[in-house]
Amino acid sequence: MTTGHSWVNWTGVYTAAAAVLCVYSALQIRKASRKHTAHGSRPVPGLRVGVLYLRNPHDDFLHILRNDVLVEMAVAKVDSMLYVFVDDTKDDGSSSSDRLRYLGELYNLLWNAACVANKHDLDIRVVSSVDQSWKDIIARPDLTAAFAYEDMDVAVLNDCRGSSPIAFFPFNDIVDRSVDATTFIYLEDPTRRLGKESLVVIGGTFDHLHNGHKKLLSFGAALADNGMLIGVTAPHMLQKKSLGHLIESIQERKSRVEAFLRDVHPHVAPTIITIDDPFGPAITSADISAIVVSTETQLGAVKINAIRADRGLHPLNIYVCRRTDASTLSSSYIREQLGKRPSPR
Repeated sequence: MTTGHSWVNWTGVYTAAAAVLCVYSALQIRKASRKHTAHGSRPVPGLRVGVLYLRNPHDDFLHILRNDVLVEMAVAKVDSMLYVFVDDTKDDGSSSSDRLRYLGELYNLLWNAACVANKHDLDIRVVSSVDQSWKDIIARPDLTAAFAYEDMDVAVLNDCRGSSPIAFFPFNDIVDRSVDATTFIYLEDPTRRLGKESLVVIGGTFDHLHNGHKKLLSFGAALADNGMLIGVTAPHMLQKKSLGHLIESIQERKSRVEAFLRDVHPHVAPTIITIDDPFGPAITSADISAIVVSTETQLGAVKINAIRADRGLHPLNIYVCRRTDASTLSSSYIREQLGKRPSPR
């Protein structure tokens, strides 16, 4: 274990922060979406064909994040075919290259969301306002549901549908809880100026260290001024993980994290500890200043700040990086692939 800054009770400080993230990441929208579809369970009945209304974000990062959430929620609710209508209008006129660039990214996001939700046979079709109008899409006779960020007049939506009305699901409440620039500092938002933090904390399993882990660690290293604290989940907290027998030992996981930081970010003096307690004294410590999480685990950091507020402590700055490629960029996916390899003779 690498040590540094002995004036802080490192184990106590981070045990709470990272462990709470592990516990409360289940509250995330992505995991809520999975519960209807994972392990062969059936999706919400009745929503066979749906349409999601999106606006082209045109490089507005917060808008991109909102669309990420909308995509995940719509995919979770539809079980056969999902149309995604993209409003490509823009006051100054959008170029075809801008439109096609987002079209390509959107198809990738939709496929990733379908894989995470175990809906590999979901028929997804992206329609641009350049090609068809919203009214054209809404009039499709097989449509059963519509999804959007903003509220829409259901009577107007169903005006042209006669005896086959559709259900409407506004997602603004869920999106606004997930994308909040007053609560979170988005690391990839080009409009934000980032400073340095006295002590940055990051936690996770770090099993089979992959590019998602490395991205998180590198972002933390870029923010760290005096110290960086990394919590690695103890084996007893991973007993319910899929293919648990393929999870690396705690020593190997910690060693890989340390080796990566030493090789790529030699200016950082990290302390790497084992997370083996649900809370610990981190919710009472005033030494930590910031936590780095992904969009998948950001609500865990909100919970940490709620507990700190109850105890009169300053809130942590919550830095968030965008989680993409969740279907393949994960330790569980890597274990699945390792499990398919033939055993050595």
